[in-house]
Amino acid sequence: VAQVHAKQPRRDEDVLDEAAHCQEVERWVIQLRGGRDFVPSALRLAARAHQLERHTLPRRDYPEGREGYLQWRAAARRQQGTRFQELLVSCGVDKAVAIRASRLVAKDLATKEDTDMQTLEDAGCLVFLGQQLCQFQQGMDDLKMVDVLQKTWRKLSRQGQALAMGLDYTPRMLGCLLEGIAAAEGFQATTSPLVAPRLPVATVTLLRDSWSLVSQDKFGAEFYERLYAEDNNLRLVFDNPVARPENIPKVIRTLLDLLDSESVPRLERLVHAITSLSRHFGRLQTKHLAPFKRALVRTVMAHAASKERRKTNQAWEAFFYSLYAVAAPHLVLHDSPAQFVAASAASLPTPGGGTQAGCIAAQGAALLEMCLRVTALSQGGTGAPAEVLHRLRDAQEWLVDAVRDEVNSYCGLICSCYAVTADEPEPPTRGIAGVANNAEEAERKRWLRRSVEVPLHIAELSMGSAVACLPCRRQIKRSLHPDWVAGAKLMRTATEICFRNVSLNLQSAGSKGIGGEGLEKRFVKLRETEPPWEDLVTF
Repeated sequence: VAQVHAKQPRRDEDVLDEAAHCQEVERWVIQLRGGRDFVPSALRLAARAHQLERHTLPRRDYPEGREGYLQWRAAARRQQGTRFQELLVSCGVDKAVAIRASRLVAKDLATKEDTDMQTLEDAGCLVFLGQQLCQFQQGMDDLKMVDVLQKTWRKLSRQGQALAMGLDYTPRMLGCLLEGIAAAEGFQATTSPLVAPRLPVATVTLLRDSWSLVSQDKFGAEFYERLYAEDNNLRLVFDNPVARPENIPKVIRTLLDLLDSESVPRLERLVHAITSLSRHFGRLQTKHLAPFKRALVRTVMAHAASKERRKTNQAWEAFFYSLYAVAAPHLVLHDSPAQFVAASAASLPTPGGGTQAGCIAAQGAALLEMCLRVTALSQGGTGAPAEVLHRLRDAQEWLVDAVRDEVNSYCGLICSCYAVTADEPEPPTRGIAGVANNAEEAERKRWLRRSVEVPLHIAELSMGSAVACLPCRRQIKRSLHPDWVAGAKLMRTATEICFRNVSLNLQSAGSKGIGGEGLEKRFVKLRETEPPWEDLVTF
């Protein structure tokens, strides 16, 4: 086998020649099995012959496209298996071992059913990730690499995945890997992730300039020292090889590279992926983001230039809230009741009153529906009209979405406040600079508008559901009256909170041209509507 390897030419695009490649595969096989003594003869032989004479069957002999590629790969594997069996038999290797080894080389066994086949697959993937990935990714965009790494991750066993997490990656490939893992594990966003605020050019420039002053070698250790000083339990959240100190600056650099407006959709997907994986594998909760923010900002500020400290701090606060706008809505909806209470008490302004309004409105609608359904099932009870039940069910779904949207919009609003780090703008500028200024102003107006739209929508849903339930109140079982009253009062309280928030945010928006006239008309109309609350609890 060694003589055959030596005869194979090394192509320019090959990081390893055939012999070196197989040596690496064998090294990983031995590590995966816990030592040489635990590797069966057939498996070790197969590792030595992994991709034997891999370039002797020309790709050009098969059709272009994926179908042609799969035909070529299948034929190459069959040829490798046959050739390897011939070599082993000619050397006097036991026939059963030769057949077994050749089947492993030909990948003629199911990885889910054959442990040796899975070990060989793991070893091949680990060589690809550890030695060949940097060369392979050249000329490929991020979406293609995410797809490649997603497929690679699915081939690996859990043991292989744990080893893959401990390998060294470039910042770009680490980001692609995390996004690929999330997709492979089923945690990718089923729809577009929530929108992250687009930061002004001046803020992005300040972030990147201040990051260049940070010691990359020391940042991860300093960050974790500050983080664990606040909450030592967070060690369990970050107890994963991929979260080791040297990877923290890589992730931050990747996120900073994605802050340009055209790259923000990719940033949103990556933040969603990191959040989903951290929640599932590390039990990340919303409350953990408060110490995370302080550790991040303070570690960066320790390296900031003294004359730029105020603006630098402001820029990194804005950066955090731009990420939080994507991460927090996902975490809030997955927190348990106890975790949600802890998040509400944490030292971050969200989840705040607006989020609580959405939650209690949804709970109020659920209580009203429960009362109607239990009444319908009781002896002599009257069933509620189907349209009322559908209205309540739809309201609950919309209100849960509104909880997510409220967290997102409030984070965006905070971000837009922190992000004004440039000097006061001069009179309108023409050309590219003028377009940038207009885009930044439009971004601020968008979050101001969202801060009015979301609570207004919660109030509209609450009052609309209450009005729909008015004809049904007298049929509710007497024993359910306390639950019915509780549901009505929850929705009333939610509406009052939202009225207050809408009023304050409209006042703050003033004459900034956020489209507030239409929102104000909706608000006035809602306030002038006859409140249903007293009638709803009159039986």
